[in-house]
Amino acid sequence: MTKKPLVIAMAIALSSTAISAKTFAQQAESVAEFDEVLVTATRISEKASDTSRSVAVIDEEELQERQPASVAQALKNEANINVSNGPRASSQGVEIRGMSGQRVLQTIDGARQNANSGHRGTYFMDPELLKSVEVVRGPASSLWGSGAIGGVVAQNTKSAKDMLDEGDTFGGYLKQGFESNGDKIKTSGAIYGVADKFDWLINGSYNDSNNIKIGNDQTLANSGAQRSSGLIKFGWEPTDDQRLQFSGRFSDTDELVPSNPAAEVGSSVPLIQRKTKDKNFTLDYSLNPTKNDYLDLKTTLYWNGTDYDEDRVTMGQVDSTEYETLGFSVNNSSIFGGTTLTYGIDGYQDKIKTVRDDPEQTGERPDDIDGKTTVWGAFAKADIGLTETLALEVAARYDTFENESINLGESSDDNALSPSLGLVWKTTNWLTLSARYDEAFRAPSIEEMYSTGTHFCIPGFVCNTFEPNPDLKAESAQNKEIKADMRFSNLAGDDELAITLNVFRNDVDDFIEQYVSDITFENGSPKMTTSWDNVDEAKLTGFEFSTRYRYEQTRLMLNYGQTEGKNKNSGEYLTNIPAKKFVADLSQGVMQGDLKFGTRITYVADQDQTSGSYDDVYDSYKLWDVYVAWEPAMGSLEGLRVDFAIENIGDEEYRQAWQNLYEQGRNFKLSARYNF
Repeated sequence: MTKKPLVIAMAIALSSTAISAKTFAQQAESVAEFDEVLVTATRISEKASDTSRSVAVIDEEELQERQPASVAQALKNEANINVSNGPRASSQGVEIRGMSGQRVLQTIDGARQNANSGHRGTYFMDPELLKSVEVVRGPASSLWGSGAIGGVVAQNTKSAKDMLDEGDTFGGYLKQGFESNGDKIKTSGAIYGVADKFDWLINGSYNDSNNIKIGNDQTLANSGAQRSSGLIKFGWEPTDDQRLQFSGRFSDTDELVPSNPAAEVGSSVPLIQRKTKDKNFTLDYSLNPTKNDYLDLKTTLYWNGTDYDEDRVTMGQVDSTEYETLGFSVNNSSIFGGTTLTYGIDGYQDKIKTVRDDPEQTGERPDDIDGKTTVWGAFAKADIGLTETLALEVAARYDTFENESINLGESSDDNALSPSLGLVWKTTNWLTLSARYDEAFRAPSIEEMYSTGTHFCIPGFVCNTFEPNPDLKAESAQNKEIKADMRFSNLAGDDELAITLNVFRNDVDDFIEQYVSDITFENGSPKMTTSWDNVDEAKLTGFEFSTRYRYEQTRLMLNYGQTEGKNKNSGEYLTNIPAKKFVADLSQGVMQGDLKFGTRITYVADQDQTSGSYDDVYDSYKLWDVYVAWEPAMGSLEGLRVDFAIENIGDEEYRQAWQNLYEQGRNFKLSARYNF
């Protein structure tokens, strides 16, 4: 009985012409399970099938199954989304279509997370505190402004109302996890409740790990860490139309790592004791009267503070970096007949201050940085229903930004207009076609424009020094994209099928790259510099293919993504573009869904699109994972959930393209959670 639906699913996934369009149209209905709702990534609540953007959503069920150590790991199975910065979880970032770092905007509950300094980590959320993670692939500056030229990673935290069953007023959970690779212990818990018009949640977690092992049982030195995280939320709904919510969170990480965690300790990469403290406070207010089509107001006021304290243990030097963001956003949606207009204003100010223990020790440390970035923006987006099957999206955003280096007494300012246009055509009740055009920008950071002092030294020979570049221009992007979205149900009984294909081309001008010069000689003395410069124009092309199929309790997921990047002037391949990746995930539920077991295969192709001094070919690799989830729906064990997984069963020794370090080897994961 199970072979027939799997054959049908794979045949449909590989060729949508296998069954006639007439048959699909007769059998198709709305697909509920695979039509995720975007909450914050696109600034309005909408179904994935209704947006012309390329999106991915990881819900709480998937987060529990994957037991990720970082937000990036939670997303690694999605098409054209990869983990950057090596295997150390605390420094891992998200790469979307070949772009990472400051080119991918990060938000938590709708608040921007702008901290970015050197080789330090920037994703501080423990996935255990998250309800879902949403991703927009491709530029989204018309919605969010600076930084979203590669995409958006929107993290949504848990709340009491999400976790309580209907009629319950109090609850909680305790969870204990273990990972064999690195002897990692993970402990978390929460209590939450509702009382009349109030709701509240207190959530916390603690992780402790030793050095991890890469493939073939080799140990990666200095890869252990300790992290504690916490989240509190208090909500008040004075009326059915209003909600006021305060949330606060923190994350403290303590680790002994190389100054660049994506590399090994060396003469220019010293060993440091790094303590990272990240804090956030957010105040949200929403107003949405049920009988008023013109008012759906959302306001957010937020503050982020990130402190990096570093002790170079072999040199007796201490380094402190403080990064603060104060921001707000106000947006409203109004419905005028067949048109929904979303509009708003927002702004934020980033401050960065670095303190070095011995500024007179030239040739040892960079000079202090003391600066701020101020950004103001306004946007409007109209979703226009032209006909019953045709919809038009028109949006534009205007931003002004200023960078000021207080210690150097220099400043620069600029502005940017980010328009976008999308067209959605629901050709049948099972096929939706869309096309869109987006312009986006990323303003240069204080660090990129005004860094001075020493970058690193080659002992006994030369020290590399930073050169400021106050004339650095903002990066700009022009993205063209087409999308086909197919949704079917009842093809072979109780089943659902979703197929999505995106094809894109993203042209990026004034691409900002860090340039480390060759060693030259002036008056017989060696000289070496580092600066950030606008390089030639870049072109990124590629596509994503995603299929999800369910027959009763059998589920199949197929994801494929590829991106190619070239310098448009020289024709050379760009560095840091990921290799082609294919992921297949097959699972089966039994015992009325109480028990689920599955397997996952990941294949990453050779990356031979290299040029210049990077002429190595990065080898292909295959990974095999298995997982089991058990959650009794009734009886004496109701409320218990156990997850078990084995990742990289073959203990493959592999590294991702352009990464220095090899990735984590075989890892057994086990967690048990009890809800009360």
